Amino acid sequence: MVLLLSALLSAAPTSQPSVFTLEGQPFVDSARSDLATLKMFVQGLKSVNGQVQANKALFALKAETVLTPDQKRTILSTWGSLFGYFSSIEGLRQKYWDFVKVLPTDVRHAWGYVITHTALTAVLAYGLAFADLTLGNKQLETLLDEANDEFGVPAGAFAAFKMKSIHVATSTQLMTGDAWSLTVTPMLKKAKAFDEKDVKWAWDEMKADSKLAKSSLTKNGARLYAVNATDILKDSTMHTVFPVQKSFAEWMGDTRVARNGKPLVTKEFVEKIVLPKLQPGDVLVARQNWFLSNIGLPGFWPHALLYVGRPEQWAAIELDPGVQTWLKAQPEKPATFSELLQKRYPAKWKSYAEGTDFQGHGPLRVIESISEGVSFTAIEHAMGVDYLGALRPRNPLVEKARAIERAFRYQGRPYDFDFDFFSDSSLVCTELVYKAYQQDKDMKGLEFPLVDVAGRRTLPANEIIKRFDLEAEKPDRQLDFVLFVDAKEKDGTVFEASAQSLRDTWKRLKWDVAQK
Repeated sequence: MVLLLSALLSAAPTSQPSVFTLEGQPFVDSARSDLATLKMFVQGLKSVNGQVQANKALFALKAETVLTPDQKRTILSTWGSLFGYFSSIEGLRQKYWDFVKVLPTDVRHAWGYVITHTALTAVLAYGLAFADLTLGNKQLETLLDEANDEFGVPAGAFAAFKMKSIHVATSTQLMTGDAWSLTVTPMLKKAKAFDEKDVKWAWDEMKADSKLAKSSLTKNGARLYAVNATDILKDSTMHTVFPVQKSFAEWMGDTRVARNGKPLVTKEFVEKIVLPKLQPGDVLVARQNWFLSNIGLPGFWPHALLYVGRPEQWAAIELDPGVQTWLKAQPEKPATFSELLQKRYPAKWKSYAEGTDFQGHGPLRVIESISEGVSFTAIEHAMGVDYLGALRPRNPLVEKARAIERAFRYQGRPYDFDFDFFSDSSLVCTELVYKAYQQDKDMKGLEFPLVDVAGRRTLPANEIIKRFDLEAEKPDRQLDFVLFVDAKEKDGTVFEASAQSLRDTWKRLKWDVAQK
């Protein structure tokens, strides 16, 4: 056991501040939250892998084949999505690597092991499978090694990943990590951790992914080692499995630990500055640095949500002649918009009108699709972020009422890790906004062209801001500016910024947190 622990320790990063300064329940709460995040990232990674397999023939094209622009877009967006998930998973792995310095009798050791080994096996299982697709294809390797600002991929990241993922130290971590499960199992049982669904998921996931990684190493390891033998011999540090950017690693080890649960945009700021400017039906975009609900999508803005406000803010909607005409045509024959929602969705209405969100906060003002599903949320969650933008559709009030009604219909459905805009059974965040304002014969709605990401037609939140920017000077624009809360991560400050500043944000780098 001592030898196993030494093998793990020898490859552990040591330069970052440690989450293990927390003890007892605060540490467990942090680990539980991060494990839920890791689960979300791994599910997203597996979804992208499904798209990789669906487009396998594209990656098998001969090196001399001239790729079309669409083919290049599919290849680069696939790698960009994978890179986002790999980087985020690696960031969580690094955050908990100090578990090797904690005694195995400490429950923090067991929790740290679960997170780090689940992360390691996932990155190896799907990273090695993707690397194998490009073996011997210099055109693909060159293409994937180019910088991809849209997804925040630095130059040379693919070659670095291939080299590190088959490093002898990585194989050692995989093997020793598998063996170490026997040591932590009793502690997890004692803490009744296996009663928690995410821990059980992680345990099953790491076993399955370890099997896939070992299969890949057994099948292709010799070829991969032969190709990268010189680089492997030169690298004696092997501190990270995935070549995340230095700023990312530093942030995961420092900033997020320092302000975990402390977004730059505070509740007080929202109540004083933001809420007075919002109206029901507004479209919001939000960003939490490095903590992304749809991290596999491109661009600076990762999240979009629909502001519905409170019933007492619906006076304009309730009195609008267009809304009144629409209500009269509804089978429930409601006198007001509030009554329509109450009759059509009684349980959802009660939850919205009287309840709290999954974090216990209220009143509820937003509908958004998050990892917990399409949810009613309060400002603490919806606007407790680092950057926030608000846009107002230039649609009549009756269309805003219909958009809110549609969002109520979708509330409760699961989050869509497949980003499938052609299915209504589950929804990603932008899909909720897209479908709430989707055009039909009775509704002009909003038009947001879908884009191709990893072979899927989808709508990154960044595209909403891009559309706002491209249309801003046109008389028939779809959206008007409401506000933009910009931030400086380095200073820990937020401030109101101009419409032009919001327009320009879609061009910011995906991982750009230290805004000048």
